[in-house]
Amino acid sequence: MSGPIPRPVSRRPFMSQVSLPAARDSDIVPSIHTNGRAGRVLRLAELPPLRLLTDGFRDLPGLAVLEGGSDTSGEGRWSYLAADPVDTVRWTAKGVASQVRGPMPCSGFSALGQVVPHDASTAGGSLPPFRGGAIGYIAYDAAYELEDLPGRCPGPPPTDLMWFGVYDWVLARDAQSSDGWIIATSLGGRDPDDLCAQVQSRLRVRETSTPPPAPRTARTNADRRRFGRWVTAVKDYIAAGDCYQVNLARRIEFDAPEPGLELFQHLAAAHPAPFGAYLEADGVELASASPELFLRVDPSGRARTRPIKGTAPRGRTPALDAAAEARLRASPKDRAENVMIVDVLRNDFGRVCRPGSISVPGLWQTEALPTVWQLVSEVRGELGSGESAARLLEACWPGGSITGAPKIRASEIIDELEPVRRGAYCGSVFALGFDGGLTANLAIRTVQLRDGVAHLHVGAGIVAESEAGLEYAETQHKARGVLRALGVSEGSTA
Repeated sequence: MSGPIPRPVSRRPFMSQVSLPAARDSDIVPSIHTNGRAGRVLRLAELPPLRLLTDGFRDLPGLAVLEGGSDTSGEGRWSYLAADPVDTVRWTAKGVASQVRGPMPCSGFSALGQVVPHDASTAGGSLPPFRGGAIGYIAYDAAYELEDLPGRCPGPPPTDLMWFGVYDWVLARDAQSSDGWIIATSLGGRDPDDLCAQVQSRLRVRETSTPPPAPRTARTNADRRRFGRWVTAVKDYIAAGDCYQVNLARRIEFDAPEPGLELFQHLAAAHPAPFGAYLEADGVELASASPELFLRVDPSGRARTRPIKGTAPRGRTPALDAAAEARLRASPKDRAENVMIVDVLRNDFGRVCRPGSISVPGLWQTEALPTVWQLVSEVRGELGSGESAARLLEACWPGGSITGAPKIRASEIIDELEPVRRGAYCGSVFALGFDGGLTANLAIRTVQLRDGVAHLHVGAGIVAESEAGLEYAETQHKARGVLRALGVSEGSTA
C-alpha cells in the first residue's frame, strides 16, 4: 500500500501549534524524503531515559513507550516514545475495525499489512532503526482465532485480541550515546515540521519524582496445592504420549488505583529489561519488563528469535550466584526444555522463511536478570519471496516458548487447565516500521491493568521430570522482581 493514510475530517489537531523558532535549540537534520513525501528529523543531545519524559505526553491517547532498560549495547540499546496515532485498529471476537477505515474483513495480522503503509526508502542510514509505524499488542488469546481450541476458559478475554496504533512520529533514544531523535513523516497526512516542533515543546516537561508505590497484598488463582494438581495432570498427558512440554501459568491479582504509567515508571526503574514497554490502548494499560525477544525482522527480511526456557534464582553472594548459573547451564531438564522450543520455532520459521536459511547460532546461553538466571537460545532465518514480518508473526503465533511442544496440543491442555484467559500475557508488544522491520517481545513479566485492577501471570514449563514444588517456586522467583518494584507481596488465594 502506498500514499497517505486517509483521515476523517473531524479528527482533532495533534496539539496546540508551536513554531520551530520557539522550540528548544537542537541539531536540525535536513528533511528526509520518502518517495516524494517529506519528513523531518531533529537530533537532541543528552536525552534522559524516556520514562522520565512521559509526563509531557500522558494526556495524549495511545501513549506507547518501548524502553530498553540497562542493556546499552545489545538488545536494549534503543528506546522509543510515541503517542496520538493517526489510526488505531482493534481486533476482537466481533472482527477487525480501523478508526479510519471502519470494519475490515480480515484477521488482525492481515490488517497490519494493509493499514501500515510500507515505504522501503525509510530504511537504512544512520538514524534509529524504528522511524514510525505500528506499535501495539497481540493477546495470547488470538490463538483461538487461528487454531480450533476447545475454549473451555470461562469469560471473555481481558483484552482485545490485538490493538495497534499507526504513529507518524517517534521520539528515539540511543542508550550508548544518550542522544535523541525526533522523527516525523507525512505518511499520516500531518506536517512533519509542525510535528517535530510540537513534540519538542513537550520535552520541556520533566517528570517530578514519584513517591514509592503503596504496599499492597496480591491474590493468586492457584496456590501451591492447586498448581501441583495442574502439574500432575500435565505429567499424565506426557506419560500418555500427548505432549512433551506444557507451559502452565497462574495469575496474581492486586488493586492498582494509581495510573498504569506510574507503575511502569517504578517497574522500569527497579526491574530494567531489554524489552520493557508501556502501552495505553483504549482502556487497557500494559506495563512490561519483558526480557524475551519473540521476533526481530530487519527491513531486508533477516529474522531471528531468542526463546527463553530454563530459569534459576540468583544467588545472594558472587560465589552462590556463579554456582546457580553453572547449575542452570548444566541442567539436563532445562536444556531439554530449551531445545524442544528451539525445534518448535525452527518449524514455525520454516512456514515463511526461505528453505535452507534457518540456523541456530546460539544454544543454551545463560543471561542474568535482577532476580533470576535464564537459559536462552537463538534461531535465525530469511523471509521467503513475497513474505512479510506480519506473516511471520502469524506463522509463529502463539509463541512456542510460552505454550509447549507440540504447540497445538500444549495449547489445548493450557486451555483445559488454566481457569482464566491470559489476555496480553504470553502475547506480544510489537513495533512494525514503515520500512517493514519488526521488533516484538514476548509479554512475560507484564502487568495488565483495567478498571483499577492489575493482573500479573507467571508460568513454568512442565516436562516429565518436573517436581510440582520446584515448578511453583519458579513462578514465585519470576514474580518476585516485578511485585517488589510495585510494592506488592503475595497473599491468599483469590
